[in-house]
Amino acid sequence: MILLLILISLSFSIEISLEEAIKLALKNNRTLKKFERQVKSAVYERKLSVIERFSPKVDTRLSKDKMELVARILLLEFTKRLHNIQAQKERERIARITLEEFKNRLKIEVTKLYTSILIYDVYAQELREFMAVSYVRFDREREKLRLGLSDRVKVAEWERKYRYYRSKLLEIQRKYNETLYRLNRYLRINMEEDLNLKPLNFNVPKDKSFDEKELLKYVDNNYRLRIKKHEIAYYRELEKGSRRLFFPELVLEGKLGKDLENGENYTEMNAYLNIPLFDPSQRFRVKSLKEKINSLTREYEEMKEEVKEKVYTFPYLWDEYIGKYVYAKTNMRWAEENLELKRSQYELQLAFDLGYAMAYYTQAERILLESKVNILLFLMNVYHTLGMNPEKALRGNHFFLK
Repeated sequence: MILLLILISLSFSIEISLEEAIKLALKNNRTLKKFERQVKSAVYERKLSVIERFSPKVDTRLSKDKMELVARILLLEFTKRLHNIQAQKERERIARITLEEFKNRLKIEVTKLYTSILIYDVYAQELREFMAVSYVRFDREREKLRLGLSDRVKVAEWERKYRYYRSKLLEIQRKYNETLYRLNRYLRINMEEDLNLKPLNFNVPKDKSFDEKELLKYVDNNYRLRIKKHEIAYYRELEKGSRRLFFPELVLEGKLGKDLENGENYTEMNAYLNIPLFDPSQRFRVKSLKEKINSLTREYEEMKEEVKEKVYTFPYLWDEYIGKYVYAKTNMRWAEENLELKRSQYELQLAFDLGYAMAYYTQAERILLESKVNILLFLMNVYHTLGMNPEKALRGNHFFLK
């Protein structure tokens, strides 16, 4: 019976790696579905602009003396509608880049949630160990106070430490569960499912220096810059199309009709030129579009400088994160040596020292994990800034590290 209960409990547990979580988010995330629909909408808008340019129009005309079926097709025009088609293509490109950018932001966000849960899990264990030692010391001081071997200050001091670690543990447990529920929502996993996260599979690149010159070659590939560039192209096409006053259009029109008075059927075929002569709004429309283009161009130039500025700071951030990682590795070695020493010296009266050594060891594990996560997220942000797949950060080779 006990074995059966264990098997049932395990059947509701989902074990997942970071890579699997990212794939699941890309498959199930609701916000991503919204951006995919926006791409479909942009595709339909582009197809609609093509249909409006090349497809014939068919109307029925009724009057008291005749009935006509009229078909018209635009044979020739001086690119006004073609500019609209090109503008819709730019909108479709914007929608596709926006979708691609959101996918990569989603990968980074899932990684943040996943790694935060791993960190909170180790942090909670660290706080439990510190809390356990503090409670035993607090309880021991109370007993010594009862025997007249301690004082109220020491009792209050250890109770204060115990209460601090307990309150901190409750805070981390709350953050752990909040983050876990958020990750479940991103992956569209039932909130009641027991989600077990596999350890982080990421190796920090060793003895590598950062080469920002390599990154500067890819600045124009930044998602925001690409979107802004296509926005400028979109409004330029609209502006070009709005300038087409006095440009003729050649239309072929065919009629199939019936004279209701004498009952005779007839057909007509005619070609005519349609020349727009006056449109009072045209001048203001062109000026408005030109100002929009100028505004977007300035935004693009400022945005490009911001991206370059960000790239120039990357080497310093890399040095900072690597420095913290080296410290975390050194701290981990100290914690291992300290724990081995306390175990070898274990006596009943030194039990507190061993408890603290175990707590400091877990703390060192957390600090080392945090330093690795910071480096991973930093590398993902670098790739995202360059308009590349941030999952490349999980792999071994990075072209900008020499």
